[in-house]
Amino acid sequence: MSSVEVFQFLKRNIGIIIRRLEESGVLSTPSYLDHVFMPSVEVSDAGVELSVRGLLYKVRVVEGSPVYVNVDRPVGGEYTIVYPGSYKVIPRAGSKLYLKAPSGYSSVVSVEVLL
Repeated sequence: MSSVEVFQFLKRNIGIIIRRLEESGVLSTPSYLDHVFMPSVEVSDAGVELSVRGLLYKVRVVEGSPVYVNVDRPVGGEYTIVYPGSYKVIPRAGSKLYLKAPSGYSSVVSVEVLL
């Protein structure tokens, strides 16, 4: 057998084994251990720093103005914006969440973090 034939044989058999493991439930997608829920966080133009370790962050603006969000870095030159009535899901491991409202405004934000 040539090396190409051996490779094709192994590739096909490994695919069959992985498919059977997935069907039997041995292999599954990772799940999260716990969550932290903060239903109303007041965010001003001075900014808020939340010390919460997580793997996935969901930030929702309940009322007020848009909010600037960044994970593990203060809001400065780079951030993402969450508009009122909408939410943003950030799949990133981090230990601090930084929130800031535009100058002269404030907001109420709901934060959910999966650990």
